[in-house]
Amino acid sequence: MSRNNQKAVLIISQSFPPDIGGVETHLSDLTSELEKKMPVFVCTLKPIVTGIKNYNPLEKYGRMEIRRFWWFGGHINIFRILERFPPLLFLYITPYLFIRTFFFMIFRFTEISVINVHGINAAFAGWLLSVIFRKKLVMQTHALYSFRKNSLFTCAVRFIMNRQTEILALCSASARELADIGVKKEKIEQYRYWIDLDRFSTAPKKPQKKQIGWPDVFSVLFTGRLISIKGTAILGRLAEDFPSCRFYIIGYGPDVQEILAYAEKKSNFIYLGLIPNTELADYYRAADITIVPSQYPEGFGRVICESLACGTPVIASKIGGIPDALDERAGILCGPDYAGFKNALMYLLNHPQEYRKLVLNARSSAEQRFSSKNFENIYRSLVNL
Repeated sequence: MSRNNQKAVLIISQSFPPDIGGVETHLSDLTSELEKKMPVFVCTLKPIVTGIKNYNPLEKYGRMEIRRFWWFGGHINIFRILERFPPLLFLYITPYLFIRTFFFMIFRFTEISVINVHGINAAFAGWLLSVIFRKKLVMQTHALYSFRKNSLFTCAVRFIMNRQTEILALCSASARELADIGVKKEKIEQYRYWIDLDRFSTAPKKPQKKQIGWPDVFSVLFTGRLISIKGTAILGRLAEDFPSCRFYIIGYGPDVQEILAYAEKKSNFIYLGLIPNTELADYYRAADITIVPSQYPEGFGRVICESLACGTPVIASKIGGIPDALDERAGILCGPDYAGFKNALMYLLNHPQEYRKLVLNARSSAEQRFSSKNFENIYRSLVNL
């Protein structure tokens, strides 16, 4: 696989496309860019986050190989059940991911110069592999963990983090929480997601609405996992209080039946199903506002980057790493409760000039903050250790 004896990077992650989410989309972007510069191996599990059944266990193209290891939990989404219990989720994922990747490394370790791990579970597996096979180790965070100080789990995380060669934290809140539990500050650097600014581009909204079959009314878009911590309960209430607006919901997840039931009751609440990321730009361009009503401290909020790049302002929860993603010249940060989103949406509807300012600033904000230059920072971390 290696061309001209160029060393490869091994990426370890508990999830990878076709699983769905901001992390998975970032990994798709990251591997696509890395493959242009160096050989890439990916070791991951089958789609355990969404439970998608159709996946390719071994995928090869260009200088990239992706290995998706089968693991139990298809009919019952064990990942979702254990997500609230990090130690149990660790036991479900990490030992098996380590064992499968260990056997892969036995045969391929001479081709690999650096291990790039994503998330805490992969960091544990990656640390053991880096010790056994003497490889450099770079971790990327994608979430906030709300560590309980001095708990056994937190102590274990601190131990593992301090043995990474470098840690790339997705937002300032992530960098702070790692430092607060005792991770050495000199190991921590920040990075940002980037997006394809050619694919996620602007277009006049009225023709765009017509193109995808939307009426010319104020349109509110939500795209993401349909799960309570993403704020799905807020969506239906907003549709009730703003009958002149249309609410379009894209995604899939445990709350999909509730979303479908609500769509049957309210004519201004439309569920569009699961739409590939490669096709989302048309919907961002048609929407007048994108909402991100997260109820938990997200690591960043990739939806925000994509929406702004398409010229559509965002209303988002002021929580976790979201303030790092949303420039308030291009959107509104509000409390994560229903009142916060209701008031923010009402303000924009009643102040069209203020809304127009957000629209004018959206694209420039994305160009300044989410360009492919952000990839180069990660690449330098992987090759310059």
